[in-house]
Amino acid sequence: MLYGLNDLIIDTEARTVHRDKTTLKLPDLSFDLLVSLIAAAPEPLNNREISTTTWSSEHVSDQTISQRVTLLRKALGDDPKHPIYIRTIRGKGYAICGTVDLIEDKNLRDNRWFSTKPNLIAVTVVLSLLAGAGILFWRAPGFGLEHEAIAEQHAPKTTVDILIDRAGTQLGLHQFRETDRAITMLRKALVKVPGNADARLMLSVALSTKATKFDGDKAEEQEAEAIARALISEQPDNSKAWSALAYSLGAQGRMNESLPAYQRAYQLNPRNASALSSAAHIFLIQGNLQQALMLEMTAKQAGGNSRYAEIQIFQILEMIEHPAADEWREKALSLNPEQVVVLREIARSHLRKGNPTAALETLDQARGDDRFAPQIIQLRGRANISLGRVAEARQILRKAGWRGQYDLAALDARSGDNALANSFFKAKKLETIESDPDPESRISLAEIKSAQGDIDQAAQLLTQAVSLGWRDIGWLKQSPFLGELMSSDEGRTIEQRIERELEAQRILVAGTDGLAQFLGS
Repeated sequence: MLYGLNDLIIDTEARTVHRDKTTLKLPDLSFDLLVSLIAAAPEPLNNREISTTTWSSEHVSDQTISQRVTLLRKALGDDPKHPIYIRTIRGKGYAICGTVDLIEDKNLRDNRWFSTKPNLIAVTVVLSLLAGAGILFWRAPGFGLEHEAIAEQHAPKTTVDILIDRAGTQLGLHQFRETDRAITMLRKALVKVPGNADARLMLSVALSTKATKFDGDKAEEQEAEAIARALISEQPDNSKAWSALAYSLGAQGRMNESLPAYQRAYQLNPRNASALSSAAHIFLIQGNLQQALMLEMTAKQAGGNSRYAEIQIFQILEMIEHPAADEWREKALSLNPEQVVVLREIARSHLRKGNPTAALETLDQARGDDRFAPQIIQLRGRANISLGRVAEARQILRKAGWRGQYDLAALDARSGDNALANSFFKAKKLETIESDPDPESRISLAEIKSAQGDIDQAAQLLTQAVSLGWRDIGWLKQSPFLGELMSSDEGRTIEQRIERELEAQRILVAGTDGLAQFLGS
């Protein structure tokens, strides 16, 4: 979202503040404080509320908050005696001076980002191939779709408008607790005005975000779908509603259904970068890395802003050992510091390179409740396994929900306890797993079988994963459970197959017009 405050433009997605053509450098906490105050405007926030919204903690001292306000004012060039941005209200806290405007000027937004028009023909061909091939949408990471439901602004703002604005800001932070807060605000808005389309659309996306990034429950996934379908029945040409539907279907694992919805979203609005980025992620998971990069390039050229494009591009480039990989990793960190998905993928990168200590240092950058996101906890557990701290790893993995169960099963099996491991191979559960297009589930099962000493079955599962599109050879070679398998003849055969697939993708990337310039280095 873009907000205007006097002569400032605040971009909550890029986490930047501009005055004229100058970018003001704000530390992360100062930026979070500014966004919290903007979300509350025109009402003040007291110290307890600032502690919760900015630090995600209820135990921040008044002195610390006062110092942070001082630093924010200094960064903005605000005089506390004659404030134009932030005022102190005795006994009530701090508040924004003046009016906060949500910027909907498309020309301003376009000029701030990209001016190159998308290669519509190339994308149409790619999406047609995608649909024809029946490629499925990847559930777990939920890459690509950002919240796009931005309320149209009217003067004066109603209470519902303010709630939607605040919810959008909270959702834009992409943090566990803030996502829950956004959902609460949107439900309040819908109690006041049940038919509000902006609140409904944003609620659908918020519920899907919670499901894909923070392991929400099934009822919330289904609610997200129901909301999106109702909106489409009322506004069949609403690109954002189609994106929300696709997102909700992917969150439920209904992969074949999500793809046509993304395709429809793009057809209705070729500037819908989120739909393109989500389609790109499908190609990534299926091992079609060059096609994934093509869509990410087009999404950028379309002028939109997909929050996870940079980290997704980094994943691809690291797999094909492209020289620009590090550059895109730094872009991802710069644009989305401390975000769960970005930290997770960088931590995975460290693990696949055999550096669990660096992985833990990366995971330590997660703030507030994000430290307890299941993806973060599970990787922390795996890093401790690699460091030989098995007892500590067990304690950590028990807190990672279903994500940690695979690793716990492999750990138990390695010590001779097969009870949990065998539960994964019961007919009903195995049938569910085998119908899952997620190749990573096969990797997890292979780790369990390898830990049990069943190398042949583990090799079969890895082969299935490669057939589904798994191309991350580093993850297999550095797995704490696959060492024996990967050093065997079967493991070397699997590694050689993946290397052949990666070499084919390298050749395709190098030979694609425009990609080299887009990727850099």
